[in-house]
Amino acid sequence: MPSNGSNRTSSGRSRSGVRAGQTIIDTFEIDSAKRRAKIVGILAGVFAGLVGFAIALTVKDGAAAFLLAVVVAFATGFVAAGLVLIWPGLRMAWHWAGELVVLALVVTVWALLNAWAGPLVALGATLLLVGVPWLFRPVCRFLVRWAWCMIVRHRIRVACDAFIEGKGVRGSVMPLILWARPTDSGERVWLWLRGDLTLDDLRDRLTELASVCWAHEASAEMAGSKAAYVVVDIRRRDVLAEGVAMPVTEMLEGIDPDSYPVEYRRVDDSEGVDLTPESVNAELDALLGTKGGRKPRQRKADDGQTTAPDENPDEGDMPAWV
Repeated sequence: MPSNGSNRTSSGRSRSGVRAGQTIIDTFEIDSAKRRAKIVGILAGVFAGLVGFAIALTVKDGAAAFLLAVVVAFATGFVAAGLVLIWPGLRMAWHWAGELVVLALVVTVWALLNAWAGPLVALGATLLLVGVPWLFRPVCRFLVRWAWCMIVRHRIRVACDAFIEGKGVRGSVMPLILWARPTDSGERVWLWLRGDLTLDDLRDRLTELASVCWAHEASAEMAGSKAAYVVVDIRRRDVLAEGVAMPVTEMLEGIDPDSYPVEYRRVDDSEGVDLTPESVNAELDALLGTKGGRKPRQRKADDGQTTAPDENPDEGDMPAWV
């Protein structure tokens, strides 16, 4: 619920003040995760204990079944509470998944080379493996596009945090940034919105979103049948405005259009071509697939009665049944 512009936590501290001392995981989110972990742990333990006790009674006596149910309840409660408690860390690890994978690969390569040739050789070889691919233009373009995908995921997270804070929502839940991939005009990012931020909120602040992502335009649409599943397109270049080579203009260069005049030739009867109306009509009937001549359509008079076609269609400029 909105807090009438006062963006404060349950302890009375402003959320921006709580975030001032954190660098990776928001302290506000950690406190919220602790509260949810207690609730989820108790509920999961009670449910698992009751179900375990009912099942244990079928194979054990009352005291043994009760002890087994207590063990199951405590184990289930601790596991559920632990998952909820570490969720902010798991979500943050997912946001940094690309960077962590690259770092793990670099460290692995260095460790293998260090075990084989020593630390100095391993360091030099690792630097070569990391730096040389950037010298090749196609590889560099590929790496830059995917690097922008990792950067945009963090920028969208910062923008969503600012949008939620601007709404003055207590107990806010950040959207889950799923994945991103490069496009011809920029990047495409998929989000899973959760309550405190909606698709309409994103559409109302697309200019701010593009500015935070260091782009010139952004758009947001539903990615599926669920309103929470959203795709955001970040456009940082206009592919249609870029210069496109037109080989047709080069092919036509130096050609004078007047050098190819169109000649029209009049066909007369002296060339042996039958141009009489009967011959032309016969040719038309053959092309149209009609036999025995074309049958004129009947026309209706003003009073609704059907009248026969004119007997002399040749009179006047055009037959009346045409």
